[in-house]
Amino acid sequence: MSHERRQPVASAGRPDLGFQAAFGFYFGVVAGGLVALVGLAADVTTATLLGTIPTVVTAVTLVGHVLAKRSCGLPERIGRRRRLRLACYLPAVAFAAAAAAASVTLVEPTSRSLALLIGFALVLGVTAFGLASLCRNRFVRAVTTDEPTATWAYRPAGLLHAGGVLVALSLAFVFVAGIVSVAAGSVRGLFWIAFGAVMVIWTWAVGEGDDSGKKYYGNRFSLDVDQQTQQGTLRAHERGVRHDVGRSKKLIPWEKIEDVRLTEDELVLERRVRNLRCDREAIDDPESVYETLEELHSRAENRGRTADRR
Repeated sequence: MSHERRQPVASAGRPDLGFQAAFGFYFGVVAGGLVALVGLAADVTTATLLGTIPTVVTAVTLVGHVLAKRSCGLPERIGRRRRLRLACYLPAVAFAAAAAAASVTLVEPTSRSLALLIGFALVLGVTAFGLASLCRNRFVRAVTTDEPTATWAYRPAGLLHAGGVLVALSLAFVFVAGIVSVAAGSVRGLFWIAFGAVMVIWTWAVGEGDDSGKKYYGNRFSLDVDQQTQQGTLRAHERGVRHDVGRSKKLIPWEKIEDVRLTEDELVLERRVRNLRCDREAIDDPESVYETLEELHSRAENRGRTADRR
């Protein structure tokens, strides 16, 4: 069992009003979708459905609001486990699958049934995303009530930041569009291929003399090195490293961090799937942050070994 799941969740009290409203509305939409499915199967008129569905959604929302108010620690329990957060999307997936099945079966689906199924799938997907994100934020806040021992701005090292990905996708689109045009017999495609090549060379030349970004072939290169490349703040806590981006909060438990390294260019938190690489230039005191992370990581490993012996 994960050591993180064994640890208690502090300050998991009565859910706040935001969770109560989101939880109630989520179940209200689920109930409204089920009523819509029953109505479609029974061939109920559109006027009856339009009158019944809002009433059901409102009534179940109020009931869900009351139930959520009495469920102490519920948002923290949902936010703690990825499986429970993913389970919030199951109704949306079910409605999307029903719409897809109705489109490929021999029975000709009506525009009304497709509109209802697709509409509820979209609404449920957005609602599930909001509920899952809210629960994750509540859990992260509940387990990081201690003062952070280190705080630093997170700017991804290298090309994989928001600006870099956007530019890379744009250039890839230009190249693909040019190749498709040439394959279709249009000479204009050569212009777009040449334009994309010029943009790649120009971007590389601009980044060559930059003093930030990751090194490539002896030169530091970054597509965007201003404050916009910073993607939130990282905070070191006893339970892990907390990543805050706007209202979104994530926690990387120490047990998922295999090692901490400080190189000439970046601070690296090594993980099994994808390493978290922080641009060293964005950290005010990288040596101090590294030493703090090393100490916290070592203490977490000792706690894990002690828990395994029990």
